[in-house]
Amino acid sequence: MLATVLMAAPALAQETPPPGPDSEILVTGAREGQSGQAKQINEFVGAISTEGWDSPMTRFERICPGVIGLPAAQNFQIAARIRAVATAAGIEVAKEECRANIRVVVIPNKEEMLTALRSKHPILFRDHDNRPVEIVEEDGPVTAWHVRQKLDRQGNILEPDASGKTSIYFDGASPRVLALYRPVAIGAMILMEQRGLIGLTTTQIADYAAMRAFTTIHPQRLSRSNAPSILHVMDSKIGDDTPPSLTQWDFAFLKSAYSVPPYSYSNSQRDRIRRAIKKELNTPRRQ
Repeated sequence: MLATVLMAAPALAQETPPPGPDSEILVTGAREGQSGQAKQINEFVGAISTEGWDSPMTRFERICPGVIGLPAAQNFQIAARIRAVATAAGIEVAKEECRANIRVVVIPNKEEMLTALRSKHPILFRDHDNRPVEIVEEDGPVTAWHVRQKLDRQGNILEPDASGKTSIYFDGASPRVLALYRPVAIGAMILMEQRGLIGLTTTQIADYAAMRAFTTIHPQRLSRSNAPSILHVMDSKIGDDTPPSLTQWDFAFLKSAYSVPPYSYSNSQRDRIRRAIKKELNTPRRQ
């Protein structure tokens, strides 16, 4: 779909050796101390789950990653790694021949690509109900956004009628307890400039892309969080000490975010996620 606006990219990423059968998804690093941990967790969760209190968090029902812009072997390796992360986190993954709903695109200039996409593929910038998607301006080499639809408690897609009104029918729990609908990601676009990938491995690129696709981070909030996360890798410079893959914090967030009750309001979901991260960080790991 994007072939007419893509330029061939050089092999900027370093290929990661194929993982062994006993390899782990997350980084085993130094355990954080208790001091200030609660504040760190609050800032981290607030930075990568940004829905308002009156909505559940956005999640994918099923993912199918596709990568373009790097050599074919690296594209394949990144997509395979995203699949592996999703599977480990409990996110359903579609079969290999699926149509991609997570697209990682490596390009020379993200602003030029945004302009081309808006002209040639405006559907990528509107949710299912035809509302414009929100794209947060980012200073770094990446821009990402989600396209969403809304599902009621029975799993039906909410759509406006001819008059533009959307009717919601429900039974069971009061709307004060559970939301009448939840936002579901039906697509994610992640534009990565070539300059941001120099010195990174395909695992780092894939894990960063997975976190961008599976969460709704706010870049400005994230920059204020000092929690260890692969999401900081695009802000690093060559020679900086950066995580080689997902951190314990990242993986704990994903596992808990995709297991909380889907129609609970985001405040309740985030509270559960905070507790899950705290438990994960303070559980002794086998050596």
